[in-house]
Amino acid sequence: DASPLKVREAENIKADPPMVYWAPAPAILVNLDGDPVWGTIEGLDLRYALNTNWDLLEHTPSKMFYLRYNLSWLQASAVTGPWSPVKGKLPESFTKLPANDNWNEVRNSVPGKKLSNKEVPKVFVSTNPAELIVLEGSASYLKVEGAPTLLWVNNTEADLFRMGLNGDYYFLVAGRWFKAATLDGPWTFATPTLPPDFAQIPVEHPRSRVLASVPAKRQAREAV
Repeated sequence: DASPLKVREAENIKADPPMVYWAPAPAILVNLDGDPVWGTIEGLDLRYALNTNWDLLEHTPSKMFYLRYNLSWLQASAVTGPWSPVKGKLPESFTKLPANDNWNEVRNSVPGKKLSNKEVPKVFVSTNPAELIVLEGSASYLKVEGAPTLLWVNNTEADLFRMGLNGDYYFLVAGRWFKAATLDGPWTFATPTLPPDFAQIPVEHPRSRVLASVPAKRQAREAV
């Protein structure tokens, strides 16, 4: 349908930058919707966090926290960490978790697979909206063909670009662009001031999906 689209400006939409973490792989982000909200498990001295999509549990007698990482377990004396591989064995109550669909993955991860030093992830915990950029080693840059200055970071799954080797970083998340002078931030909303180079990203590019969030591009109009 080639009929013209009239895009209406929507007012008062928040575009506050999330907290942005970054790290070389392996790294994970545990996002909690506010402070931890705990649920109890009948008959056990364990409780679990209700407001995160991670398996985060507390052994109440020892006040030790446990986080499932694939088939392995990490522990910490505080939810915010620091997290490290479990020393010794998991508390016995882990073997008594209910045998139902809610706990199958957790039960299948008990007693837990040992992690080598290289496999231990860096764990970030946030109670506010946050994003994680995971790099495979140091940042690697490739030129975006057709764009005068734009580079893309090709060793991350994140949509991360940079305006030249010394320019600002641009990070696309949830359809919104944020920019910062360094990966450590501070990040600011950047969609309204996106450099013209972004409109030159070819549709054949590995990150051409970002064109749906580049204002005035056909892909962005179609997205609307």
